[in-house]
Amino acid sequence: MKRTKLSQAMRGLSVGIGLMGLNMASGYAAVCEYSIDNEWNTGFVAKVSITNDGPDDIQAWQLTWDYAGANRISSSWNVSLTGNNPYSAAGSGWNNNVPAGGNVEFGFQGTKNGEDAEIPLLQGDICTPANSAPLAVATADLTQGEAPLIVTLDATQSTDADNDYNELTFSWSFSDGTSATGDMVSHSFTSVGSHSATVTVSDGNSSSSKTIAIEVLGNHAPVATATVSTPSGKAPLATTFDATASSDVDNDDLTYEWDFGDGTTSSLASPEHTFVANGDYQVNLTVSDGELSDTTVLSIHVGDEILHVENPFSGVSHYVDSVWAAKAAAEPGGEAIANVSTAVWMDRIGAITDGIGLRGHLDEALAQNAGMFMFVVYDLPNRDCAALASNGELRISENGMQRYKEEYIGPIVDIISDPKYASLRIVTIIEVDSLPNLVTNLGIADCAEADGPDGYRDGIRHTLNELGGIPNVYTYLDIAHSGWLGWSSNFGTAIDLVADVITSTDGGWDNLDGFISNSANYTPVVEPYLPDPQLSVGGMPIRSADFFEWNDYFEEKSYVQDWREAMIALGAPESLGMLIDTSRNGWGGAARPTEVSQADDIDVYVDASRVDRRFHRGNWCNQAGGVGFKPWADPYVGIDAFVWVKPPGESDGISDPNFTPDPNDPAKRHDGMCDPEANSHYNAAYKTGSMANAPHAGRWFPEQFAVLLANAYPDVKDPAGPPPPPPPPRDDCPGLDASNPLVISEMGTRNLVDLGCEAPIHVLFSQPIPRNLYVENTDGPFNVELTYDGTTTPVSGHFKSLGLVGVEKVTLMRIDGATTLELRFD
Repeated sequence: MKRTKLSQAMRGLSVGIGLMGLNMASGYAAVCEYSIDNEWNTGFVAKVSITNDGPDDIQAWQLTWDYAGANRISSSWNVSLTGNNPYSAAGSGWNNNVPAGGNVEFGFQGTKNGEDAEIPLLQGDICTPANSAPLAVATADLTQGEAPLIVTLDATQSTDADNDYNELTFSWSFSDGTSATGDMVSHSFTSVGSHSATVTVSDGNSSSSKTIAIEVLGNHAPVATATVSTPSGKAPLATTFDATASSDVDNDDLTYEWDFGDGTTSSLASPEHTFVANGDYQVNLTVSDGELSDTTVLSIHVGDEILHVENPFSGVSHYVDSVWAAKAAAEPGGEAIANVSTAVWMDRIGAITDGIGLRGHLDEALAQNAGMFMFVVYDLPNRDCAALASNGELRISENGMQRYKEEYIGPIVDIISDPKYASLRIVTIIEVDSLPNLVTNLGIADCAEADGPDGYRDGIRHTLNELGGIPNVYTYLDIAHSGWLGWSSNFGTAIDLVADVITSTDGGWDNLDGFISNSANYTPVVEPYLPDPQLSVGGMPIRSADFFEWNDYFEEKSYVQDWREAMIALGAPESLGMLIDTSRNGWGGAARPTEVSQADDIDVYVDASRVDRRFHRGNWCNQAGGVGFKPWADPYVGIDAFVWVKPPGESDGISDPNFTPDPNDPAKRHDGMCDPEANSHYNAAYKTGSMANAPHAGRWFPEQFAVLLANAYPDVKDPAGPPPPPPPPRDDCPGLDASNPLVISEMGTRNLVDLGCEAPIHVLFSQPIPRNLYVENTDGPFNVELTYDGTTTPVSGHFKSLGLVGVEKVTLMRIDGATTLELRFD
């Protein structure tokens, strides 16, 4: 149905001619709505609805309208209709009057001679045109300069189509948290960096805003980053410290001051130091650019026992796989990431000894003075039961579990238990995609078999029992990603299943250090322009968009943090840590959005705002993603590290259906999700999005490596570091400043309230409320906290009437749901 009404006209939607609104001079308050019920090539059926939102009855109503084109009315019902373009409509006797809160509808059929059915402008004493928002215009005399930068800001060129300029109000908000009023103001920006000044111009009913970017120049403090080769061991403990990853955005020359906590110091960037006495030491590094400085601290333990630390990634250098690094460095631009730590995959029994093998990698880690080494345990019987591209060598039906225990886990445990490697923190990533398949894919025969005896549960229990008793080994169990287990129906089931497996091991939670998500996948860490899945667009939460398919999670950050909290609630320790594989989920490049969409269509809004550019969220094979955040410890609360589990450049699976088997791993087959010409298994309306020319899983894929570099976010040349802060919330909502509230001056008038700034909105009424305050939806259900006279009450739904006699001001804080609503009082 085509329709338009007052609330749409107030929001400036493109719906043809705007609907007439409210005429307070008449003492009436009505919403007059013209809508198209049906149309065909030569005709149409339409109706007009009059809803009395005022406190008094409407008597003897009358409306008029005319069509700009060939639309003409041929018959009508429930109305006394006269004229022939223009038309005049009045009550037909029984519906002459519209009681307060009541509604009258009438309809008609017409011809249109092949043209579109029009939505004309309704006119009448009970309806008046919707208010036009003013147009905010702002300039600054300076937009760049040294701190402190004093800027004169001018909004005097702002205009309003409905009101005299003198009736406009001007409120300014600045990125440093301060505010001002007036059409011309001055402001001093004192801190170095990017700033903004936003003016909101209001006519009392509606408003518009304009933001000016301000860049304040000056010196930035450096960021101190320190690692140590051997954070614990017996005395005398020889260590190598490294501060070369410290950075300064101004590229200033840096100096380094180390205090080793035992009375000795050093000013070298990478000093060597030996701790001769047992004890715990706090090593301080201070990095200075000559004006500003930053300090970080490392903990060193010297003693006979091996400490099992809370976060194995923190404060130590990470092993760089020389085999992968050589391939990366040989590709154009690859040297930018060839020194980044990636996991080593033990994806078959032969991998333990083939090439340099597991022991060879561990020896290289010692030679590099690395403090942390990470590898993937990945060879369960019926491995990856739902993805043919990575099927494993062992079968449950062919004595696979015994072979897994004796020929695979046993030799691994023998190697990593060698006292030679006791100074290394050895991180293990346990069986990617295994237990998640038992949540969603039991309709596949191999997965159903893996759900029984000698299946995934038994294999993971055994692995955790064997690895959990080695003090310097750290275990992280795979939990797929938010695009797989994020739906509430999957999330809860997965939590219970995984917790049951862990608690049924010999050591229970002591056998596990944490979980890892997004292993070898492409789901972004955050969706910076879609932070709220419950946000309403077009009357529906954005999680209902085609891309998200009602999933509760859009990103890995919130997914893993909620997973962690759910596990702690089931008995896991507070020390439980989470990892996110960020090797290929950067999604940079020209297609990355830079702002939130303003579209009213939910799918257009989501598609224009999301950084994940896959055709479908279930597409997992050889996507044109981008290198993501480089490995970094403690990026967010509860998250131990960003890690690169899937080495960029290694294929997810062969693209050619007519493939030649992999000589080292003949169990790997072609999966249709790796065929660029095929449709996605998860939704046949979309292609797989996989890249052509891909070799077997794990083999080098130079074409994808080049794309991952080109689409990197952050840029591959940027140093490793903490993730950037989220985009700041909007700061242009009327009423954001308590000293400059949104004023509702007319009783009975609907007033739009913008809640999109994610902060309290202050509303002042021109007089104490005589009876009621009405809260009404605009494009979807709202959910807010309303505060008045020290009382806070939740208000949600599509319409609420609150008896607030005598209240003069309220504050609204959005919880979730719609980002706009309307208020009126009587």
